[in-house]
Amino acid sequence: MSEIVITNANVLDTRTGSLRSGQQIRIQDQHIVEVGASVGKASDARTIDAGGRVVMPGLIDAHIHVMAAVNDHARLAKMSPYLVAALAKNALSDMLRRGFTTARDAGGAEGGLSDAVRLNLFPGPRLFVPGLALANTGAQGDFRARPEEILGCPTCRMTRSISRIVDGPDNVRLAVREEIMSGAHHIKLMASGGNTGRTPIHAAHFTPDEQRAAVEEAVGLGRYVMAHAYGPVAIRRCVDAGVRTIEHGNLIDAETARYIAGKAYVVPTLVTYEAGLEYSEKLNYTPATYEQVKMVLSRGLEALRICRDAGVKLGLGTDLEGVVMHCQLRELAIRSRVETPAQILNSATVVNAELLMHEGKLGELIPGAFADLLIVDGNPLEDLSLFQDDGRNIRVTIKDGHIFKQEV
Repeated sequence: MSEIVITNANVLDTRTGSLRSGQQIRIQDQHIVEVGASVGKASDARTIDAGGRVVMPGLIDAHIHVMAAVNDHARLAKMSPYLVAALAKNALSDMLRRGFTTARDAGGAEGGLSDAVRLNLFPGPRLFVPGLALANTGAQGDFRARPEEILGCPTCRMTRSISRIVDGPDNVRLAVREEIMSGAHHIKLMASGGNTGRTPIHAAHFTPDEQRAAVEEAVGLGRYVMAHAYGPVAIRRCVDAGVRTIEHGNLIDAETARYIAGKAYVVPTLVTYEAGLEYSEKLNYTPATYEQVKMVLSRGLEALRICRDAGVKLGLGTDLEGVVMHCQLRELAIRSRVETPAQILNSATVVNAELLMHEGKLGELIPGAFADLLIVDGNPLEDLSLFQDDGRNIRVTIKDGHIFKQEV
């Protein structure tokens, strides 16, 4: 049994937004077993002196696309699956370096990649995967060029692109079963239009019957459904069907926020819009797309206020692909324009753990939780900018009881 004891720590409680000074944390194998002013210690335990620094839970990104090595999904579908997997490995290693010890993929990654990280074949965050996102014919997530019938090749479909096309409740049920058979922890529905698809951003995709079929199958097999949805009609349809998490939700109104409070989580992903504007030329944005993304970013900041006022629980995600993946930590800075550091850190730890159905196991430094933690220079409750510069102020990173970085 391996043991690590961290001493001289200011422990950050992300549930209450407070610090406890003079603390010690005892880790055995994968779990935290004791936190207090004084803890037990095995004779062969490894000791890390935090030097009075803040020790906090590892960050959780609840919306990534690790398989989206490029921003052009039609091109992605034609790339070698071996190249895509190698690029995903590098992207995951980068996420762990930035302090994200857990991540939830939102379309593309399947069980084999999650297993590879779990087996420590390469560094990366604990990875929750959906397999391929489910999309309707011709709707958001249908990246086929006319008149293609498939993306990539049938044999390699799980290693190419990030979505699959399904229509009708029976086909939805089969797709959910297939993705779970392939290792999915949750199911993703593309339930509305978007910024760069064929359909308007307000358009609601999937019929109520199709959505209920997805939820029934997922819940029956111990999983849940997350859904890409922007506007009030699409959001309400998802929540009425039993969808657990609404992704993006930028165009939500106050009435809809009050309607879904207590029924579903919302996971904002604001950095994807700001990065999109910054890299608009490389992403080949049209003038119309540029203006829409600019509007969606502005409305997304307002959505934070609307949801908080209504009591909707907010997670934290980034939704970055290809050339903008390195912008991941900027999500914290963008949200600090309308939220406090304590609120943002709570979203990135405690709330994200809840929506992942891992409350008490992730997002907190408490006995019984996985040993996922960071030791940082500075106080995140006062200054979230310490997480910028690609995680340079993170001095120690421990995930699952393994030390991946130690600079103290």
